[in-house]
Amino acid sequence: MLKLVNAYFNRLFKWRIFQILMAVMLVMGVVLGLVFRELLIVYQIPVIASSLIFPIYIGVVIALFNYPFFTNGTIRNQITVGHKRSSVFFADWAASSVFALVLYLILSLSILCTAAIAGNSNMVCWENIVLGLVISSLLVMLFATISQFICVMLKGAMSFLANYLSSQILIVIAMGVMSFDGTPKALLYFFPSVVCMNINYFSDASVPNPILAASEGMSISETIASMTFDPLPAIGAVILEIAVIYLIGMLYFRKTDIK
Repeated sequence: MLKLVNAYFNRLFKWRIFQILMAVMLVMGVVLGLVFRELLIVYQIPVIASSLIFPIYIGVVIALFNYPFFTNGTIRNQITVGHKRSSVFFADWAASSVFALVLYLILSLSILCTAAIAGNSNMVCWENIVLGLVISSLLVMLFATISQFICVMLKGAMSFLANYLSSQILIVIAMGVMSFDGTPKALLYFFPSVVCMNINYFSDASVPNPILAASEGMSISETIASMTFDPLPAIGAVILEIAVIYLIGMLYFRKTDIK
């Protein structure tokens, strides 16, 4: 299986589109860090990106990465030469997840480093910044896992549209949960964007949360906005979601026909 994983990663890092996207994320992160360096919300842009930007676009690009595997006989040939279906699925999932995670971390770290160097970071609580980055990174991996599962199910051009639409639906569901005042707190742990939104990223407790301040026009429940969350259950909940979707996808892949 190790050779198979290496083959997927070699293809990923040699893929010209991935190389271009890494450069774009780096430049975009530096630009955003410079433009918003005087605003406290700059330190929360990675959280916003993981919830609203990456889910929309990362699935489409993951579909582009996976499309040739299912249309030119690569997957069929891998199984024919003796690779287990579970190994093929894991290798594809690992490459898809790393693909999304690398792009997200390049963007996030370039924003944070640029803002810290060029702006004022005296009030920033870096421990909580790292905590938010960990949870939002897991959220990106969750969307990557969903996108890869859709690619496995549709195995063709329809996966592009399906990934785009599914990300829109998930964002709408998350916004609906945040606007409903009666949502149980235990359920909110399965929505990482809610947890990240409520983390206090600043050492001065009197500093208002920039995300919540900027979201006053949006129908976010005041009860949810005032909640505090334990990060460990949030991390555990996202890992559980990733594991469940991964297992469902692998079971489907083991039974589906490969043409």
